Amino acid sequence: MAKEKQQLTVFEEKRKTLIKKIIAVMGLVMIVAIAVVLAVMAFDKYKSEKYLESYGETALRVGSYDMDYGMYRCRYLNYRDEYIREYTENGVTDTAALDSFIRACVADDARYTYAKISLAADYGYSLTSADVVAIADTYAEAMKDYCETNKMDFEETLAAGYMDEEIFTFSLRVMALEDVLRTALISDGGEIEDNDEKLLEIFKGDEMIHVKSVFIENDDGEDIEENRRIAEEVIEKYKGGTEFNKLIGNYSEDVYGDYYMTRGEKADAYDTAAFSLDDGEISDVVVAPDGFYVILRAAKDEEYIENNFETLKSQYQAVRLKEKIEARMNSFSVVETEFLRGLSYGEIE
Repeated sequence: MAKEKQQLTVFEEKRKTLIKKIIAVMGLVMIVAIAVVLAVMAFDKYKSEKYLESYGETALRVGSYDMDYGMYRCRYLNYRDEYIREYTENGVTDTAALDSFIRACVADDARYTYAKISLAADYGYSLTSADVVAIADTYAEAMKDYCETNKMDFEETLAAGYMDEEIFTFSLRVMALEDVLRTALISDGGEIEDNDEKLLEIFKGDEMIHVKSVFIENDDGEDIEENRRIAEEVIEKYKGGTEFNKLIGNYSEDVYGDYYMTRGEKADAYDTAAFSLDDGEISDVVVAPDGFYVILRAAKDEEYIENNFETLKSQYQAVRLKEKIEARMNSFSVVETEFLRGLSYGEIE
């Protein structure tokens, strides 16, 4: 039953899926990570307004930022391609429900992306900063080289993701902006811990735990209650003496069923359940948007922590950065413009 699907953290997913989208010509679509292609260039107010005038209608107002329709359309259509099957039954798509869902997703992506731009501005960075542009240009060359090496047409690759080269450039600058923001936050005296001794103490303390989990995914057409029953069966077998590693191999649809995690790294339900357990304790069935988890909290291995310190350090700092971005994101409101409200599901093409 196991399938090779990795359940990524929100932060990791955003990074990974951007790369997949840009380099995939054969119909592959971008998923939740489409947030990274959201940002309009953070020029000063005059330049931003002039850009929006030349590019098209404003679609969203996010805090004090405006997002134009071209950018909005890109992620709207990617979400549509990703989720349309979930809203289609017997060949009929519930377009009203799908449209409402997509608009909510794009609004959240907009808030997250502009939060990064806003937070970076606090440290003196924008999407036109020289080091940001240099990093983005490096990413762009790598993408183009990949396409050339693999005999992919670059323009067709962008078109498959409803992008043009302008949106592609913006997306890479958002990635680069996040890179320099992270560097600023972990530098000496920064807001994210970078001292190795202090981090090692954190990793051996209560803020990082070792977990194992079985994931039962609700695939299209599957009986959700039957999947829940399977998750309950996992718990029964573990309590009956079956080793959890064997249960992972027999049941789990998450190829990473054994890992170390820091608080705030996973979705709320998973995070809450995992950190509420004691070593050796198993959770009840944990409900996720796309399936069910059974979580076992395992004892930490200090030797493993020391041998994998750099990986855990990067993981920990990434989560702390995500938290700071989300804190800023939560201060942003999103309002659709009259222009966007006037467009129906079928008119966004």
